[in-house]
Amino acid sequence: MLAVSKTYAVNTLNNPEVTCVFSSSCLLPCHFQVGTLPLIHWIYMPAEDTYIHSYYFNQDQQGYRDQLFRGRTSLFKDQISRGNASLLLRGVKVQDEGRYKCRMSFCMFLFAAPVSEVSISQEGNRITCSSEGIYPEPELTWSTSPPSNMELQNRTRVQQTEEQLYSISSSLMVSDRDPDLSYSCTVRTQRNQKTAIYTYKPSKPSQSGIHEGLSLSCKCYKQNCEEVGKSSAAASLNSKCLQQASCMAAFCMTSF
Repeated sequence: MLAVSKTYAVNTLNNPEVTCVFSSSCLLPCHFQVGTLPLIHWIYMPAEDTYIHSYYFNQDQQGYRDQLFRGRTSLFKDQISRGNASLLLRGVKVQDEGRYKCRMSFCMFLFAAPVSEVSISQEGNRITCSSEGIYPEPELTWSTSPPSNMELQNRTRVQQTEEQLYSISSSLMVSDRDPDLSYSCTVRTQRNQKTAIYTYKPSKPSQSGIHEGLSLSCKCYKQNCEEVGKSSAAASLNSKCLQQASCMAAFCMTSF
């Protein structure tokens, strides 16, 4: 039996020795604090650039493995999430003797789905701004151009999908008294923002309402003319009144 003495560094002042038996498997322990996504590198110290095993992005990185150790090293992948980065070295050789370093670095993984599009639609006196497929949770703000002193009373709603992405919408009641205002809606996260600009289009009254109003005016005008016509002293005025009434009747599509 040939004993091979191993030492390794685990980013600590302690450098325990591990004794391994020739041609057997040997465990080189390494532990780290759980809480972030680890990048694990095992390095053979006699040659500082000799990476014998690398693990990150939740998988072994075969490109970072020295030919001398290829096929002989492995991690306990089911225990990495619990802070265990120990290396199992199989088929120990005399050439394996030396110092090993377990080098840990950490990657903070942040997911983001940026704001890609903001849309604005109008229904009557209400304009609605919306955007979807966003992460992290977005904010929505309104503004006008030119700037206005009026208070923009809006109602904003945020929802989250099964994929944990956010959608946001906000409705704003606007007035026909400010037809020259443009409304800007901005949706932002910590990483980016998008703005949509909308020019409000005042609601048009229905044609039936116009016709009813004009018809009423024509009837009143006709009645007034008939009252004037009852007086013979006002014959000339009656003639003028009837001419005007006929003109209005034609405009209103009404026959006297």
